[in-house]
Amino acid sequence: MLLTEWLTVSGIRPVLLVLVGVLALVVTNYARTNFRLDPRRRAFITKLIGCLSAVLILIVSNNIIVFFAAWMAISLQLHSLLMFYPERDRAVLAAHKKFILARCSESFLGTGLLLMYLHTGSLQLDTILQSVTATNAAPELIQHIAGLCLVMAALIKCAQLPLHGWLIQVVEAPTPVSALLHAGIINLGGFLLLTTTPIWSNSAPAVWLLCIVSAASCCFAALIMATRISIKVRLAWSTCAQMGLMLLEIGLGYYDLALLHLIAHSVYKAHAFLSVSEVAIIKQPQARSLWRVGIIFIAFQVIVAAACWWWLNDPKWLPSALLAMALTTIWMNLYQPLLRLGVSVLTIATYLVLGALAQQIIEPQQLTSVWLEPFIALLFNAFAFTYWLVHHTPSHSLSQRWFITLNAGLYLDEWLTRFVLWLWPSHPIEYYQRRSKKEGLS
Repeated sequence: MLLTEWLTVSGIRPVLLVLVGVLALVVTNYARTNFRLDPRRRAFITKLIGCLSAVLILIVSNNIIVFFAAWMAISLQLHSLLMFYPERDRAVLAAHKKFILARCSESFLGTGLLLMYLHTGSLQLDTILQSVTATNAAPELIQHIAGLCLVMAALIKCAQLPLHGWLIQVVEAPTPVSALLHAGIINLGGFLLLTTTPIWSNSAPAVWLLCIVSAASCCFAALIMATRISIKVRLAWSTCAQMGLMLLEIGLGYYDLALLHLIAHSVYKAHAFLSVSEVAIIKQPQARSLWRVGIIFIAFQVIVAAACWWWLNDPKWLPSALLAMALTTIWMNLYQPLLRLGVSVLTIATYLVLGALAQQIIEPQQLTSVWLEPFIALLFNAFAFTYWLVHHTPSHSLSQRWFITLNAGLYLDEWLTRFVLWLWPSHPIEYYQRRSKKEGLS
């Protein structure tokens, strides 16, 4: 449903508007209480509302100029929120890296939108998408470049490896900022791809780039998360892994599953960060037989894939692997057989019902490459084996070596930090201290 040439509420936008509205109300109310004794509370709330307003404009924008301007405004408003306490060195460094990567994301997004404007001659996003969908006659080079630009913009926005370090370090920011970032802004890469599907989905290089990078990010981030003890750092690595999984679902054509994932992750992560101050007890994993866990996992995966093949004539390898992981976790942590069966049935039924509801909003798409999804499924099997090796057999020599490497984050962020500071050496701490003194805040 097109309202004007500037705004639209078609597709997934109504659902996201409700989601952002609820999150905005919760986060803003939390921030009012959290900053009740801070003399800068009004300034913080103003910046928070400005960032949320830019998110709402981005969601409903139908003009690519407005879309790009809102995308940039969100990043700039978030930067000011991340730098609310400029005396925190780690927050300054993280914001500095985020600032540079955000400009890279905007460059890719602007290039992709500009190419589609030059091809279609329209500034309206819905017209561009209809033209690409109806004719499917975009020059191959233009379509590949535009698709790759949009995918790169989404990967950077979602903090995928190796460009993830800033997301882990911005835990120094105030808790409402972390909730806003991890529950809302970080999902905008998925929103971008879901709303521009016809542009990038027909480009094989763009699809393969999206799937390989997001799958690797999901697996490695989940492994690294299991080695951390800080609650907020674990949540940050969890966000990196969840964004990788969401982008992978989009790349494989499971748009309905990705939409469901986006909504669920937003609600969960907002609650997780806003309640992070509560006492949390992390149970130590119990030693398990690695072969037993692996056999149960593969058995569940085969059963789910066979069921999909029998009823739908489609094995659906990625959902089968994800359901198998969930069911294996249930069967390894619950000891009563009836409880195992009950929770397993409830898990599968919930997935089917929510998936059916999501398909009413956005339809999935069949993959053009039949080998991509089985390849990703094999990668997830390797991930599951490695995760259980580290998690359930901590005394194993291979597990101990992996633990050290994973705990260091594969040393990826150290290399990125050196490159960023070499590319743009600056002294952001002194700059923000001078700005604070100028505003009379120190």
